Amino acid sequence: MHSVKRVAARTATAIALGAIALTVTPTSASAIEAQPQYKSYKCDDGRACVYDTSGQVWNMEHCGNNPIYGRFNYAKAHGNSFRVWYRNNTWDFVPAWSERTLDGGNYVTQVDVYC
Repeated sequence: MHSVKRVAARTATAIALGAIALTVTPTSASAIEAQPQYKSYKCDDGRACVYDTSGQVWNMEHCGNNPIYGRFNYAKAHGNSFRVWYRNNTWDFVPAWSERTLDGGNYVTQVDVYC
């Protein structure tokens, strides 16, 4: 009789765990983690930021090459230095912990963040 209770308890536990496994779906990584940059209303701590001509702030998410395309008129290095590359193969350098204006009439193609 004791083993019947043990088998019944194990079966009930297995059924409960199976039901939980069927109802819980795995979460995927957020879109922000997958993107090389993200929009915000400000330059976040430790980020290289470029401000587009419509007022959005693009925060670069990682070191190295961050592909981006648009017109940006201001930059802020809230941490590491970075270089803003334009479509005509010219660039502007933004030293760490500084900010500067950019060529808002020229299209930016990438931002290289130096870490």
